[in-house]
Amino acid sequence: MPASAPAGRVWWVALLLAGGLLLGAELGWRHRGFRPEPKDTPELWSWMRTRASDEGDGRGVVLLGSSRFRTDVVPEALSKALGGQPVFELALNASSSLPVLEELARDERFRGRVLCEVSPTMFFSVGDSETRTKPAACVEQHRHRTLAAHWETRLRLPLQERLAVLHPDLFPKAVVHHWLLNRSLPRPNPVWLLADRSYHREFEATKLAEMRAEWVHVFRDTHGRAPEPQEWEELLERVASAVERIRARGGDVLFVRPITSGTVRRIEDERFPRALYWDRLIQRTGRGVTFEDVPALAHLEAPDESHLDYAGALEFTRFLAGVLSPAPAPGVARDVP
Repeated sequence: MPASAPAGRVWWVALLLAGGLLLGAELGWRHRGFRPEPKDTPELWSWMRTRASDEGDGRGVVLLGSSRFRTDVVPEALSKALGGQPVFELALNASSSLPVLEELARDERFRGRVLCEVSPTMFFSVGDSETRTKPAACVEQHRHRTLAAHWETRLRLPLQERLAVLHPDLFPKAVVHHWLLNRSLPRPNPVWLLADRSYHREFEATKLAEMRAEWVHVFRDTHGRAPEPQEWEELLERVASAVERIRARGGDVLFVRPITSGTVRRIEDERFPRALYWDRLIQRTGRGVTFEDVPALAHLEAPDESHLDYAGALEFTRFLAGVLSPAPAPGVARDVP
């Protein structure tokens, strides 16, 4: 027998042991409620942005906005309702839609439809807040993307979609750190990321009061300031210019104000009154829908006052699919004079 045979057997035994440990860890973490979840990175966003221009002859549906659209719209369900038309999730947490909308307008390859979230404190505010600097930085990074980063994301994503042990919270260093701080193993988050960059969100009743208080602080005290009259005119001009460029090559833009509740909704309405902001936006751009005008959505509530749960997101998504269909849906403003 060759001398290398014993060494070969050792390697096979090592591989079997490693595979057994991996399988045991995978089953153990899944039993605790963890699911496979990709890592939310700028590279993943850039890959999705590239697909929006490359796939379907650039005629897919793009979702722009913040964590609200990542939670409240289910891309898979929207695609299915639209007969398989590709849907691309390009929303970014705590961000204005405008920087990415302008980037899409500059891309002559994109001729699709845009669902553009209008969350008042993020969309209408001005200043150097993170709501604008973050998406602008993401767009800039996309412009300078490398082929290596693109392919690394494409190769990593299928594994992250299938293996719970690749969740960042379950890396050995993270598990040990959690144990030292809490004397317990990590628990799954009720919000998890899907491969299409959308969130599946469930709510823990015991934490709702804390979450609502946090959102009240965010929407009252952050996201920039209301624009001065001249700044507001300049902002409207930027939005209208981007919309016109997209429509000129066969695409479309629909502005959507997502569902909010309670104190968060009152703060948005007080800081950015509808008549001065939303109505003028639609008068200038011609098409939009706000949940306030849709009786069929009146029963939906945001449990944390800012996001829907998954059941509500499915219902909201079905409504938006109807808006995008050829027949107008109730509450949709089209070609407002």
